[in-house]
Formats: sequence, structure tokens, C-alpha cells
Amino acid sequence: MVRQKRSETDQARILVVDDEQVIRDGCEQVLSRMGVNVFCTGDAAEGLQKALTGGYDVVLLDIRMPKMSGMDILRKITADNTGDPRVIMITGYGSIPLSVEAMKAGAFDFLSKPFSAQELRRAVTNALEQTDEKPSTEEFDGIIGGSDYIAELKQTVYRIAQTDSTVLLTGESGTGKELVAQTIHDLSKRKDKPFVACDCSALVESLMESELFGHVKGAFSGATESRVGRFQTADRGTLFLDEISNISLAIQAKLLRVIQEQEVPRVGTSQPVKVDVRIVAATNRDIRKEVDAGRFREDLFYRLSVVPIEIKPLREHKKDIMPIADYYLEIYRKKHRSRVKRLSEEAQRSLVSYSWPGNIRELKNTIERLCVLCDNEIVDQSDILYYGQDGDAKAPVVDMTSGRMTLVDVERKHIEKALVHFNYQMSKTAEFLGIDRKTLRTKIKNYGIEMKK
Repeated sequence: MVRQKRSETDQARILVVDDEQVIRDGCEQVLSRMGVNVFCTGDAAEGLQKALTGGYDVVLLDIRMPKMSGMDILRKITADNTGDPRVIMITGYGSIPLSVEAMKAGAFDFLSKPFSAQELRRAVTNALEQTDEKPSTEEFDGIIGGSDYIAELKQTVYRIAQTDSTVLLTGESGTGKELVAQTIHDLSKRKDKPFVACDCSALVESLMESELFGHVKGAFSGATESRVGRFQTADRGTLFLDEISNISLAIQAKLLRVIQEQEVPRVGTSQPVKVDVRIVAATNRDIRKEVDAGRFREDLFYRLSVVPIEIKPLREHKKDIMPIADYYLEIYRKKHRSRVKRLSEEAQRSLVSYSWPGNIRELKNTIERLCVLCDNEIVDQSDILYYGQDGDAKAPVVDMTSGRMTLVDVERKHIEKALVHFNYQMSKTAEFLGIDRKTLRTKIKNYGIEMKK
């Protein structure tokens, strides 16, 4: 069955199932003003019966209720398939971990208590207007792989994209969290509006508030003109806050207020600016430990993790290593006009056996280095150098039984070729090799590499 779009004024039928009277009353007041028919109940069993027989377009369902949980009701609604209503789960602090489970069970969206009238209206409007059209494979171009994990990730990303729920992406560095955030934006209704990425770890602490929220002229020493912050730049679009755990407690308090009120407190003025921004945050730390340690506000954590998604490290879905490698091989062989055409079976086994501590970012950089530095059409195992290699690597970097080259020889050769390619520019060479300038200088000195200009 393909669901047709409906207008919010098309006399839609909305069912609210929540054991809290104040939630039911608030929802009824807000939704009635939208011109829809609203029905409320505080009894879970009655709510289930109404959802199955009442022909409702949208069901607002509390995830925790006495006698019967919202999850049980959700499963029965999706299993019954009668009327096929969109289900919006109402989550509280203690039910955040259930968000992903609820989504897999068929939930359309999530509202985290306490939610504003604006958040409620937006969630219901999205649910009423959403169709069952599926995205084309081209819309997932950046998320590469054929494993069950990648298939499930794509499904999760698509479902989340149709909502305005705040998302928290967790996972090790290099796993592709920004790519996932960008894909969520590209598949959403906000796709024609800005996607603004902000690396919180790169912001200077003293200027972080100004960077995020903006300032007016004269707000502080050096503020010679007014400046728009990241939130205003991302208005009506998506703001990606990478390494969110790096912000101070003081900024966390202001960020929480921005999320709740959807208005930005510009530095130097008491007049806030209204914004409409969807937030996707990310961190490579265990943010629950940060909360327990008092370094991250618990209320902000719950606000950010309405829908939490853990991005797995590459070593946990090795089936995707070669599809990703082939994807970037095609890109970089064209970019650098490389002679490389393919990877030998030995080279492929080496890539799959390696533990990839730097994850997809390291794999991507490794393939680019091959395309620049390898002189052969077929990449052999001896051509591969893993700069992030750790003690857990299962495959040798070179074939030590051949007697052709030692590991030191291979690394020296790679560095020399990179220096020549970038005309001995230290910064570009170091960035390309995935090391800092100091490490590059040390290797040049230790290997006795002659610097020519």
C-alpha cells in the first residue's frame, strides 16, 4: 500500500496514548489548533484497541506505561497492518536506549519529553505528509558495502531522514560519522537548505560561544563587526556538531536551551534570534562515561540522543573492506591519472586481514597513496604501507620471504615518492601520508632522504 500525502488541515485523525494527563491535554490543545481530529486516552489497552480499529493517521504513543508498554503496542500495530498509521513514540530520559529498537519495530518518529508545541506540530505534519516512496541506490552513494550491517545502516538512515529527530552518532574516529550525517540531510526535507559541519574540537574555547551562536559588533575586544554563528548559517537546514563531547559545561547549558527553545542567544545582546535547525551530533568518546564523570550534562545527552546510532569500526564488518577499497581506487586512479588498475589477490587479502585502526579514513588514505606512489598496473602486497599499523595487524606489510625489500625500505620509498609528487612541500606531503610535519621531518632525517627543491 502506498500512502498518499495529506495536508495537516485535511481533517486527519490523531490518537494520543499517554498515561500522563498533562501530556494528553497539551497534545490535544496544540493539535486541535492544526485543524485535525484528536482522540486521547491514558489507558494502554484502550489505546491499542483504538489504534487497531479507529482508522487513525497518526498515533502518538508513550514508550513507558503501566500494564502494557508502548513497545508492545507498537509491535501489535505494525503486525496488524490495518490502516497503517504513522507511530510517533514519546520517549523519556530512561527510555532513550529503546529508540533504535522502536525504529526497527516500525516507529516513524520520536518526541523526547519535554517537547515544545513547535516540535509536536512538526513531527505530526511530517508524519501526515510522508509517503512510502523508497530512495534510489544513488542517494546512498557514499555509504559503500554489501554486508548486512551496511544494509541495516542504510535503512536506519533513510527512516531517520524522514523525521526531524535529533540524532547522536557514536563510533571510533574515521568510521564515517560525517558522511552518515550528510546522508541524513540529503535524504531529508531539508536537503535544499544548508548542511553546516562544525568540528567542536577545533573551536577555540574562548570563541566557541561566538562561533556557535554569533555575536554583535562590540560584543568583545576584536568584535569589529557583527557575525552570524553556525546555528544561523544552518537555519532551516542541518547542523552537524562533530566531537560534541569537547564543548565546555557552560556552552553545554546554552546549547541545551537553544535546542529546547529553537532560538540563539547572540553574544553581546539580550535579544535571541529564532532558528529552525535540525541537529546531528557525533562523538568518538563513550559519552555515558563523560556524563558519569560530570563532564557532560545528562539532560543535554538525552536531548541529543533521541535517536542514537553506533557506527561500527571497519574491523567489525570486513566484508565491506574491498567494496570500499574498489570505490576509492576508481576515484583516485582518475584523480591522479594513476597507472594502477586493480589490486592483486595477495594485496586484497592483506587489506582484509589488516585491523584498520584508522577505519575508513585510513583505508581511503591508503588507496590514494597507492594510486600516487605505485608504478604498476596491478598493486601487489609489497606496494601497501599501513601508516596506522598496530600490533594486531594479521598480515605483514611486505612479503618478508621474498628478500626484495625490508619494511624500512618500503617506507623510505613511499616518503621519497610523495615528496617528489608534492614538490617537496612538507605540509602537503605530511597531510597526504597521514602524519604530522614533525614526524615527517624525523623520518626524512633518520632515512637520510635528500631534500631537493
